Amino acid sequence: MKEQLAVLNRWLEEAQEQGGTAAQDHLKAVARILGSHVAQVSSSDAMPEMLTSTIDEMGKGVSAGMLMHHGQAGRLAVQMFSMSRGGR
Repeated sequence: MKEQLAVLNRWLEEAQEQGGTAAQDHLKAVARILGSHVAQVSSSDAMPEMLTSTIDEMGKGVSAGMLMHHGQAGRLAVQMFSMSRGGR
């Protein structure tokens, strides 16, 4: 996982160097990729649990990042309240 993290960090650094909205665009792309991965490894019936778990882990990452990069300690509680399906 260290190698994958290094690649993601490099991509973010490159986006930040570009300035403007490049870093936000990078995060949107990574979010879409993550969403695709969640769909790939989860059945539709297990999707709510998989999304909840993934969102919870993202909250933990934000908490750790806020401490590492901004010196702000705390816990970010992220909750998913609903999920709906369309187009079936």
